[in-house]
Amino acid sequence: MSDLSVNVTWQEILKETEAGNIPHCRAIAAPGNFHNEIIESLAKIILGNYRANHPDLIVIGTLDKPAPIGNTDTMNDEEYKNSTRGLIENILLKPFEAKRRLGVIMCADKLNKSAANSLLKLAEEPPAHAFLLFLMEDGRFFLPTLRSRSRFSVIFSQNKKESRPLPKSEAEWLEWLAKTRKDADLEMFLKELEAWENFAVFNKNFIVAEKIDRLRITAEKKNLSVPFLCDIVIMTLKGENKNLENIFNSLW
Repeated sequence: MSDLSVNVTWQEILKETEAGNIPHCRAIAAPGNFHNEIIESLAKIILGNYRANHPDLIVIGTLDKPAPIGNTDTMNDEEYKNSTRGLIENILLKPFEAKRRLGVIMCADKLNKSAANSLLKLAEEPPAHAFLLFLMEDGRFFLPTLRSRSRFSVIFSQNKKESRPLPKSEAEWLEWLAKTRKDADLEMFLKELEAWENFAVFNKNFIVAEKIDRLRITAEKKNLSVPFLCDIVIMTLKGENKNLENIFNSLW
């Protein structure tokens, strides 16, 4: 039995898909070793069966490399088929064998901006027979305008790194601040931020996740003391701070 087959989030996705609750745009962030199983399982339901050369299954990109936007002047037919523009043209065609067509965009979090933007109209107004599956490993880098048009899910593997919420009450923040200033070195501090960020992504709180990610990058790149970094965390994450951009701009 695979890790994916016992994952609660994945079971919920399968259950609603089997019940006919199929969004025209679904986005899934999951470890790369799950991606092929996700494609096969969803294709079986959406298309009726799965095989790699199914005429109504269109997969662009690979586990390691995103598809480009596509240019008929510089690409041959096969290269163009493996592009976002090629997918758009292909999926608009009527189904050949199934009742639906399924387009899979691999490495959706690594698409360059022009390639990602080229899919916006299709995601906004897909034909009735067309369904899109955006697959990625890191949902934090998925284009927000595509994410807003998709039903987004995060699947963690069993050995996912630690995930926990931010402190909530004033007392919890004070306890965290005192302990971290006293005991934490930079490595421990970064692990704390990573755990918070994982929790935020899992709960689809991408605004908070983005703030934490910027804090993590700042901590990694700048020679700043942990106590000073604690102060920045308090300023940016504890409540609303309207001067967030000024804080980061002054550090960079």
